[in-house]
Amino acid sequence: MAILRKNGVPESNIVTSLTCYPRTMTYKNDRFKQRLKDIQQMGFDPSKYLFIIALHGFASMNKSTWKQKLEAYQRWGFSEKKILMALRRYPWSMTLYEKKIMSHMDFFVKKMGWESADIMRNSKILGFSLEKRVIPRCSAVRVLQLKGLVERDHSIRTVLIKSDKSLLEKFVTKYEEKRKIGLP
Repeated sequence: MAILRKNGVPESNIVTSLTCYPRTMTYKNDRFKQRLKDIQQMGFDPSKYLFIIALHGFASMNKSTWKQKLEAYQRWGFSEKKILMALRRYPWSMTLYEKKIMSHMDFFVKKMGWESADIMRNSKILGFSLEKRVIPRCSAVRVLQLKGLVERDHSIRTVLIKSDKSLLEKFVTKYEEKRKIGLP
C-alpha cells in the first residue's frame, strides 16, 4: 500500500484494489514495483481508477503471456503504440486470452467487415461475449438490412456498446410499430 501511495494512487483506489483485486497486492515487492513502473510507462495515470485495473491485469501475467497478447493484436496490423492506446481506453483488454482476441477480431473483420482500427478505438467490444451479445445483436441488424429496413451500416458503437434498451428502441421497436400499421 505504501508503494501505491508513494506513486500517487489515491486511497479510494487502494481500497478498491484491496477489496476487488486482492491478489494484485500479494506479489513480491520487486515484481510489484516493476509492474507498477511498466504500467506508468504505458501511460496510465496513477490517480485514475483505470490504473488499478491495468495494474491488476498486468501483474497477473508473466512477460511471455504479455508478449503473446501483443503478438495477437499485431497479427491484425496494430502497432504497439495503437495497442497501448486501446489498453488505456479499456485496460481489461490486456486480460483477454489470445484465443478470444483472435476469434473476436476474426468475427469483426471478416464476418462484419469492420475496420480493425475502429475495433481498437472501441476496444471494450473485445471483452463482450460473442455468443451472448455480439452475434445476436449483429444478426438482428443484418436481418433488418436484408429486409431493407436499415439502409446503411451502423457503427460498432451503435450495434454493440449501446444499452439493450437503446438498441431495441433504435432498431426493433421502431420497425415493429411500422409493421403494425402496414408501412414498409
